[in-house]
Amino acid sequence: MKTKVYLFLLVFSCIFWSCDKDDDASSSVSDFYKGAATSASAADLKGVWAIFNVGFRGKMAEVPIVYQECGRDFLVFSENGIYSEYAYQQSDCAYTLNSLDWVLNKGIISLHNQFGDSDELVITKLNANELVFKSKFDVDEDGTLDVVSLYLKRYTPKEIDIITPTFRKNQDTAFENLLSFTWQPYEGFNAFERYEIYRSAGDNCSLANAELIASISDVNTTEFTDLLPPTEDRLCYFFKVFTNRGLLGLSYAYTINTDNIRAQPVTLYKPEVLNAAIQFNWQASTDPYFSHYELAFSNYDGGTASGQQVNSVAIIKDRELTSFLDEHPPYLENPYYVLYVHNIFGSRTTYYNSQVTTYHEVAFKRPEIINISKVHSYAIDAENAVVYVYGRESGTRNTMNIHRFNYRTNQTEAISNLAPQYDTSIPIQYIDSGYGGEIIVGQATGLAVYDATTLKYKYNLDLKGRRAADFSYSPLGFWIVVDSDKIYTYSRDNANLDLVDSKTHFQKHQGNNSYRTFVLKNNKLLVGHYNEPTSYLFTLASNGSLTQEEIVSFPILDNWKGKSQYNAAGNYLINFSENRLYSTTNFSLMESFESPYFPTGTSKNGALIFGSNNDPNWEIRSNSIHAKEAVIYNRQSRNTSTVSTIGYPQVIFENAFGDIISISSGLKKDNIGQNINNKADLFLEVIQRP
Repeated sequence: MKTKVYLFLLVFSCIFWSCDKDDDASSSVSDFYKGAATSASAADLKGVWAIFNVGFRGKMAEVPIVYQECGRDFLVFSENGIYSEYAYQQSDCAYTLNSLDWVLNKGIISLHNQFGDSDELVITKLNANELVFKSKFDVDEDGTLDVVSLYLKRYTPKEIDIITPTFRKNQDTAFENLLSFTWQPYEGFNAFERYEIYRSAGDNCSLANAELIASISDVNTTEFTDLLPPTEDRLCYFFKVFTNRGLLGLSYAYTINTDNIRAQPVTLYKPEVLNAAIQFNWQASTDPYFSHYELAFSNYDGGTASGQQVNSVAIIKDRELTSFLDEHPPYLENPYYVLYVHNIFGSRTTYYNSQVTTYHEVAFKRPEIINISKVHSYAIDAENAVVYVYGRESGTRNTMNIHRFNYRTNQTEAISNLAPQYDTSIPIQYIDSGYGGEIIVGQATGLAVYDATTLKYKYNLDLKGRRAADFSYSPLGFWIVVDSDKIYTYSRDNANLDLVDSKTHFQKHQGNNSYRTFVLKNNKLLVGHYNEPTSYLFTLASNGSLTQEEIVSFPILDNWKGKSQYNAAGNYLINFSENRLYSTTNFSLMESFESPYFPTGTSKNGALIFGSNNDPNWEIRSNSIHAKEAVIYNRQSRNTSTVSTIGYPQVIFENAFGDIISISSGLKKDNIGQNINNKADLFLEVIQRP
């Protein structure tokens, strides 16, 4: 029966092995109740006692201290009718606790437990400092109960702190991202008073600079969550236990790096498109460390991807405000919107969460956005507010078409009815050669012709087996074509081209890419290649014949790394890849400039140079330093000015009405031809008016 576990161990260790087993004398159990101290009171019995001696068969044995560092085993008669035995099990003073109910009646202590087991102890002596009682044991294990006497004295135990070492972060998954702690309850023999929790912050956490943040008087409360912590990177927590005898123990500092406390996500409901705006609603956050909501948009869905950009739309600090109307949606086709929750420690929820919906793709596209996801080339109408864009249709993988886009009305006015049949590295051109405005597209050994207004395919101008590397048109009425060997002139009769003349240019064969030709004033033609340090100058006669004039000592640097452009009013050719202007009058270096670092165009009179300071080699990231700024250099004053733009300037030009126009992207790009995740984002904006 468990009511005698502790006492039996004492008798077994102190009596059984110290007594003579051959002694047949036996204490009579019939005299067990004889000599009971019937006047003993419960008030005198209450308190802490330890057994110092045991009497058996007329002999007295001393009960030793098993673990000196812990003190004696002891027992407690409590006011609440609980009898408790404490027996130390090892040198670290861990103990077993055996608890029973007790009642005193006429010197007899009745012990019982919840299972109905019971036992009796007979008090033979009780005063302020001494207690003697008899108990029945089968000491020698012969099947017969023996009577032993136990001699006890008042005892003040040395209570060992075994509570504060159990103070730790709450391991329950529900508390994973909370500053929550648990510990074992106090089950000692002294009167419990309180638990105390202290908090310190910073790199030098210590109890000396800690503040008391909780005092808990309920002994059975074994969990605490810090709901009002400071916004520090490092927090330390200390735990104290107090009894009626004072401080029982103090824990070591439990240190937490708060960047490991993750913010808790909430559900973003399906957005609703309301004309030119988008309505968002979401679940309210219950995160106790909530700082704010952040609504953002991206060109990709969850996770990370090359070229992914996430841009903030709104910061909402009111936990209860769970809606937002985006009246200025991004310049991006079908953007992904994500709702982040931030906590006070700087943590932000992830884009994707397997438990709740945190993002949605919204079927929305501003009318300003040209419906092409990847631009191959473009042409500017010199007389109308129109650009022609040739590239991959948005929403398709391979379809390439030409779009006529009016940037005053934000309307696509026409789309080519027949996609160009062959890939080409030559930019499309707007040319009026007497047959009305036309869009010309290089196609293998011919030039495809489209009506510039309707973009209906007209026919192919056959080059008779020659593969053009570049082409142009002279005011004298002749078509100029360059391949890797020669420069040619053609006359045109509707759908027919007739060869007029040809001349050899560079001796070294460079391949068919990056040859360029420019039609200059005074019927001069300039031919160059990116890999050649010089250029060829030809004269075009009124009958279409060619004369080689000279080799001029400047390059035409025109390929994917940079462009060259001829400005007739300024009489110069500008190499954008080296920020230099070369005179087309005497063919010498005219001047150079520093900013814009990456020019893309000039004013019609040649006085201004347009561009940006966004390096095409910068890695495309959300936190890269791309700026929404156009940079304008004035050649006369040599001053540079910046103009804030709606998007990221890709190409800047002056139109027929004196407006400075930017072909901009809603997101960061290396160049106008870059496509990221098949999302259209190019549009035109006026950045300066005359």
